[in-house]
Amino acid sequence: MPHVKLSVVIVNYNVRAYLEQCLRTVSTAMQGIDGEVFVVDNQSTDGSVEMVRSKFPDVKLIANTENVGFSRANNQAIRVAQGEYVLLLNPDTVVGEEVFIKAITFLDERPRVGGLGVKMIDGTGRFLPESKRGLPTPQVAFFKIIGLTRLFPRSRVFGRYHMGHLPENEVAPIEILSGACMFLRKKTLDEVGLLDESFFMYGEDIDLSYRITLGGYENWYYPDARIIHYKGESTKKSSVNYVFVFYNAMAIFAQKHFTSRSAGIFPPLINGSIYLSAAGAIAVRFLNRTLLPILDLLAVLLVLALSPLVPERWPALPELGLDLVIGLAVVGWIALFGAYDRPLRILSPVAGLATLFVLSAVVMRAIGHTMADVAGVGLLMTYAALVMLSARWVLSAFRIKGYALRHKARERVLAVGSEEESRQALALLWQTHFGLGWTGTITPEELDQHRGSLESRIRRHRVGEVVFCAHDLPWRTVIDHMEQLRHLGAEFKIAQPGRAFIIGPSSIESLHDLYVMRDHALTGPSARRMKRIMDVAVAAMAIVLWPVAALFIPKPAGLLHNAWHVIRGERSWVGYRKTSAHGPRLPRLRPGVLDPLPPGADPTDPLVVARVNATYAKDYSIWDDLVLIMRGTRRLGAA
Repeated sequence: MPHVKLSVVIVNYNVRAYLEQCLRTVSTAMQGIDGEVFVVDNQSTDGSVEMVRSKFPDVKLIANTENVGFSRANNQAIRVAQGEYVLLLNPDTVVGEEVFIKAITFLDERPRVGGLGVKMIDGTGRFLPESKRGLPTPQVAFFKIIGLTRLFPRSRVFGRYHMGHLPENEVAPIEILSGACMFLRKKTLDEVGLLDESFFMYGEDIDLSYRITLGGYENWYYPDARIIHYKGESTKKSSVNYVFVFYNAMAIFAQKHFTSRSAGIFPPLINGSIYLSAAGAIAVRFLNRTLLPILDLLAVLLVLALSPLVPERWPALPELGLDLVIGLAVVGWIALFGAYDRPLRILSPVAGLATLFVLSAVVMRAIGHTMADVAGVGLLMTYAALVMLSARWVLSAFRIKGYALRHKARERVLAVGSEEESRQALALLWQTHFGLGWTGTITPEELDQHRGSLESRIRRHRVGEVVFCAHDLPWRTVIDHMEQLRHLGAEFKIAQPGRAFIIGPSSIESLHDLYVMRDHALTGPSARRMKRIMDVAVAAMAIVLWPVAALFIPKPAGLLHNAWHVIRGERSWVGYRKTSAHGPRLPRLRPGVLDPLPPGADPTDPLVVARVNATYAKDYSIWDDLVLIMRGTRRLGAA
């Protein structure tokens, strides 16, 4: 039986595109190595298992019928792995061609090394500090929880959680490895044990790393081997759920390893941290969603306060209350025009204020106000619009996440690859963005001959997106340039061979999925909001006019029943027609009373129904819903 040097274990859950890219890079890095690759799938529903079977037949696939968690899934593969070394690798990673060779050479030369971690960068090229970590003792954990680690990241005392005092490009012994990319000596695992399955997700890498050191082995950080880790794609770290799962894992670790005295102090600290961090996560998410409405409300209050039209009003409390009501009404009105949709549209609040002014002018003239009064209101709204636009420009200029003003259709994109691959990548982006601004290409030959050419092109053309064509470039070249150019603020993406999809730091772009549809499609917040407003308005009208509707609608009681469920948000007047065909992934909708097919239409081919549903989602218009409702009035009481 041939000697197996390396066993790669990848646990997957519903990240098919990332897994496919990861397996492609692993296959390249395995060249010249006697090895084996395992994929353990935790009951994915996105076609991951079928993809592995069809595209990577040499991979040893373990398809679980339930989600058994990260630790247990890894152990399933480790128990049957034949390699001298075992690599635990996340599916949302990209490994360079020389990573495995370098890591194996390092481990071969140092028999006391039980675990090895590599340098990780994220999808924007930034160094990930969890590449090297210290043991989370009660003191270290306390400094992290209260924020001292963030304030003093390079301190030997306060920054020990991420061992910030160690340079990111120097080989060094460390205490804790990252489970995203964890090289392990099989002999060491046989002695200290496998992953502790009481950890469902998070904490298992800390526990195993600590047991490796307790077993007399060493853990090392080796930055000469580098990978990309699209951190947090399957588990968003700003979520409240992540906070609870992560800190509960810390509590399990503390109870397992620390002395009884420390364990008595640590659980209350951990429990307090769970609720404090959860509250912080909720506050951050709330602020992220409400920052712009709050700023707009303050803009309206400021304009009203400084208005020369109503002197000596500030800060009398009754006037403040009235101003607050006016401000909330203005914010609510412009929200209907998409003022807070992402990505931001600079003219949305202007359009909202303009229509509000027209309505106000009509009402004011109708009740006897002079044109001078109307002009004064117009002036106030102009001031408010200027303040609102200024706030948006400031947020965009400081690159606050989620507040970029540049629309994808005007994005400047630079493709790095052969002419054919670049053309295909740009064509895919053009379709997913529904248009592009300036586009350019750099061939691999230009990249090799003129060092710095990519950076100069990005600067000169103010490029917003750089797309590397994986078919033409070594993975190490992609990693090199992402890390070197991270300071430029461009978004880096990798186009897969065959025009299948393009992976970015927080996105996957593919023509198969409809989450990249036009702004007016059902993926857009504006369309979904208007659909909901229309649903509620029609439901309210149905209730008010029910005595009349009951005369000609076959099931009048059903009409009231449906209207009530629409108001409660359990149904929509128009939804998808059910079909057994597997079409493109559609935006989620509430079950519909009606469907997009015309009355009486009942096609037998499920693919026809799937195409009708897709067309409805892609080209959605509120007027289409109204037409379908009018045509299907007699069916509005149907169950």
